[in-house]
Amino acid sequence: MSNAKTHDVKPHPSVAPHIRPAPGRIRRALGLAGWNALILVAGLALIGVVGETYFRLRVPFVESDAPYAWSPAVGSIFTPNAEVRWTNKLDFWTISRTNSLGFLDRESIGIERAAASCHIAMIGDSYVEALQVPIADKFHVRLEELAAEELRHLDVKTSAFGISGTGQVNQLAYYDEFTRYLRPALLVLVFVANDFMNNAPILDGLRRGMDPDRLKYVSATRGTDGADGSITLRPPFPGESRFAATPSPPWYRRTADHLTGMSAFANWLNTKRRASSSDDADPELIAQVALLSRRSPSYAALLDGWRPTTRGSIGRPFTHTQDLPPVYEDALDFTAFALDQFRERAERDGAAVVILSSHTMGTRGDLAFDRMTALAESRGIPVIDQYDYILRQGAGPRDAQWAHDGHWNAASHQWAAETLLEYLKQNQEICTTRKRPASPPPRPSWLTDYESIASGEPVAHSDFDIYLHENTVSYLKSPCSAADAQAQFFLHIVPEDVEDLPAGRRRYGYDNLDFHYRGSAALAFSGRCIAERPLPDYPIARIRTGQFTPDDGRIWMAEFPVGAVEGEQGR
Repeated sequence: MSNAKTHDVKPHPSVAPHIRPAPGRIRRALGLAGWNALILVAGLALIGVVGETYFRLRVPFVESDAPYAWSPAVGSIFTPNAEVRWTNKLDFWTISRTNSLGFLDRESIGIERAAASCHIAMIGDSYVEALQVPIADKFHVRLEELAAEELRHLDVKTSAFGISGTGQVNQLAYYDEFTRYLRPALLVLVFVANDFMNNAPILDGLRRGMDPDRLKYVSATRGTDGADGSITLRPPFPGESRFAATPSPPWYRRTADHLTGMSAFANWLNTKRRASSSDDADPELIAQVALLSRRSPSYAALLDGWRPTTRGSIGRPFTHTQDLPPVYEDALDFTAFALDQFRERAERDGAAVVILSSHTMGTRGDLAFDRMTALAESRGIPVIDQYDYILRQGAGPRDAQWAHDGHWNAASHQWAAETLLEYLKQNQEICTTRKRPASPPPRPSWLTDYESIASGEPVAHSDFDIYLHENTVSYLKSPCSAADAQAQFFLHIVPEDVEDLPAGRRRYGYDNLDFHYRGSAALAFSGRCIAERPLPDYPIARIRTGQFTPDDGRIWMAEFPVGAVEGEQGR
């Protein structure tokens, strides 16, 4: 009987909620949590939409685009006559065009006009390249404008030759290949804090993650084995120069990169995140230092006692360390070598040479500035101190650079121009009594080659005249415009015996040696396009060549038997 009645007994109110929660209460709790989650997601989505809309409207583009070309004499250089878009995604968005030499500057004034004026040539790295400001705001352009107002009688003209990530050793090639033919009265070397590092193959290679013996710029080396202590220049290395292949990033990094490529807002957030510096050790760098130490006794001696942990810290000892490790003393030697080379070239070509010390070097009493000044003054090279000039204007180094980028802003370019103008006012004899060499600099090799080659008879006439000489096919056109060099060249070699072809080409019956034009200097100085390609060693029956674009197809074609005097024309 008692068991039959127990189902009517209700639990005590004080324990019932803990024993059996009411279904309605659970539904209400879940509903409230769901609404809270929905509101949170909606809020985040709204923030994302507002942020994306804001940045889409505010920024003209999201990603930088700087097309580069390859020069066997210089290394990596901008593609001539190309558009360059550059942004750090926080402070600046610039759109500029390279000139026909492959530098971010106005078009060259030409040999004759430069020689007749007081031509001032700036050579340097990213501070001269100056991707962060429009060309009209760059310091050499502002100097020319200021001189036109205050030193009109000097007829000052300026030009700039700068590529980021280079030091004075690398920049010697810019002078040899481009600047000297413009007969500068004054050569300005813009020196920044990382130039010591860039001048030293070991430090520069480690900073870039590249093999110091296979750098993609003109670099320096100590003799053939480093034993005799002499320093010589070596050409850019054309092939793969990294220590090892970069591993594929993890999935979450690839996802983040994909999102930042699609979203301006995500791009901005990611840039803000990366702007915060990290002191985490770089195991790949540590392994590369150990690898170099094992490579040779000379490398081991230079690297003895020095073990960097991050690439960003490699250049700091020049500005923060009194007693430098051997590899850093070696960098000072390479910098001294570069200054010797520039001084000798300037004396030979009748030019004065000065150093414009950027604000990154500090001023007197700072280690980097004093080290650079000691090298310069012992060689009779004056140093112009931009940092000191900025202080005299009541400003500081922070005023000279972008909030999230250490390069010069527009104000700093103006200060650099005013600093140089001040020096020029005090040394006008640079322009008025300049020493001219007994004979002008030799003509560029590509012009000499043009004249010797063009004196012969072309094997084919079309948009380009085509010549065969010493197992080389040459393409010559004068006058020539930048548009003539944009289209890709096709070069098809038909052998006498198809078995001479590489195995993968035999079924086609010809060898494919297509290429892109790379003769930027020839375009600039004489309005001529000049391109040369070596031919295979096997016996050749015929050559088909011309130009094409993916959109327009074939533009022109010429076909001729090897050894012929007159060729067939084609369009």
